[in-house]
Amino acid sequence: MNITKYISRERISVLSSNNSVDALTHMVDISKDCITKSAPFLDALIKREELMSTGFGFGIAYPHAKITGIDDFFITIGISHDGIDWKSFDAQPARLIFMIGGPEGQQELYLKLLAALSTFLKNSGLHSQVEHFCSNPDALYEFVTKNLT
Repeated sequence: MNITKYISRERISVLSSNNSVDALTHMVDISKDCITKSAPFLDALIKREELMSTGFGFGIAYPHAKITGIDDFFITIGISHDGIDWKSFDAQPARLIFMIGGPEGQQELYLKLLAALSTFLKNSGLHSQVEHFCSNPDALYEFVTKNLT
């Protein structure tokens, strides 16, 4: 599944946040072109994190939620130079955060998108280059769009 169509360079941002809620708030703010109701989406993300952390490990997290009021799936990427405690299994702070949003009622595509991103995160070598990408958002965008298919 090619999911690069859900990523935009305009939705890759360096985060100054030091906690997951502030990071998610900033990422939702820069995704307003994809979301008609920001507050319910942010609430859904936070509730999902309370249910179970989306910390992937290796310095990566991928928070995700679906709500009504979103027309199509999107991915927003946050970069944290210092890292954010995302309660990952390896206890490493998340430095790259891939936030996924989507419309309610499209469970099959949602699961395919999550699976494709998980496979990419495991197999792309991205986690071995986190340090480089934290200082170069354009290189991250190029890497992701070239390798995320």
